[in-house]
Amino acid sequence: MGNRFDKKRLEYLDILLKKTIEEGHLLGCSFALYDKDMRVMEGAYGSDKLDSVYKIYSMTKPITAVAALTLFEKGLIDIYDPVYLYLPKYKDVKVASGEGMDETLTDSKRPILIKDLFNMTSGLMYPGEGSYAEKCMIDIQKDLYKRATGGEKFSNIDIINEFTKAPLRFSPGEKWKYGTSADVLAGIVEVVTGVTYGKWLKENIFDPLDMKDTGFLVDIKNKDRLATMYYRDDVTGKLRKTTHDEDVFLNEYAPFDPPYIESGGGGLYSTLEDYSHFALMLQNGGIYNGHRILSENTVKYLRSNQLSDEQLKTIDFESIKGYGYGNYMRVLIDPLVAGCNCEPGEYGWDGLPGTYFFIDPVQNVTFVFMQQLAQGGDDSLRRRMKQIIYGALDA
Repeated sequence: MGNRFDKKRLEYLDILLKKTIEEGHLLGCSFALYDKDMRVMEGAYGSDKLDSVYKIYSMTKPITAVAALTLFEKGLIDIYDPVYLYLPKYKDVKVASGEGMDETLTDSKRPILIKDLFNMTSGLMYPGEGSYAEKCMIDIQKDLYKRATGGEKFSNIDIINEFTKAPLRFSPGEKWKYGTSADVLAGIVEVVTGVTYGKWLKENIFDPLDMKDTGFLVDIKNKDRLATMYYRDDVTGKLRKTTHDEDVFLNEYAPFDPPYIESGGGGLYSTLEDYSHFALMLQNGGIYNGHRILSENTVKYLRSNQLSDEQLKTIDFESIKGYGYGNYMRVLIDPLVAGCNCEPGEYGWDGLPGTYFFIDPVQNVTFVFMQQLAQGGDDSLRRRMKQIIYGALDA
């Protein structure tokens, strides 16, 4: 036990998670807590084990940010480069200029820049029902799924180019909106390096960080380690295993086969141990176990809010109130608004089924939490866990 943490107070974390499982709010989860480099506490609950393999969805995004920043450090990309220099089909993407389902299209005021991809200010959307641009992405996704399951083969670049068939939600730089930016940035990594994204990640990030169970598919030998994906029944409120149709919706229907896209925004599987190695690399200023991935200067850049005051006003995620955003991660600005008993500068991200991590570069605390629930994470549970951790920390 690290001597900065009160062991007795940390027991509240174990009590909280056992209660969460007993009351049926979750049926499986695991976590690891670090004081500097030292793991001070870990636990696995319900159906999950410490070595369970999880689909981490959007916790892929920080890895993509690091991947692209290694190219940034080599002078191979400039964050103010237009995306079309690398992916020419992005040169003349239109903007859906009206509100809602208005199909009015106009020219963009300026091109998408690499900086926009890093910070979700590109105007690129995920599929959804909130606007015409999002609706177009639904149609694109359905078409790609139909073609892929029909046997058609795509490269990552092929699929990223398909996204240009949908308009942008707004002109780049005007607002913040969560979307496919990280997938496009992963495509730029492929173009610059000449290597498929999964292969590049394995050779340059996963192998050096000893992330042996992280990748875009699960080794069949780890079938029994794959964490169960649960779904909260709309009628009873109880949790059950997902159906095949729900797995298809979650892109979780064939974990042992190569995916039709190596998604830089949400495609990776990982483990508590593996992702902890990645987080500790960032906590340690870009180095882990003697392997330097980024310079300390670049890590400081990585964990900084990148949004202007006007862009900050457009963040529509309730889960990150009190935070700024940059390089696919939230960055704490106002602890009082966030309801957090830690200091500004804490940063991290989460994934669709409730996977979550934070790094505190001021207090040198790292926390990684894993679960698999289709409806996502519980913001109250996350705050409670953080309250306990900082309540037990003797700085």
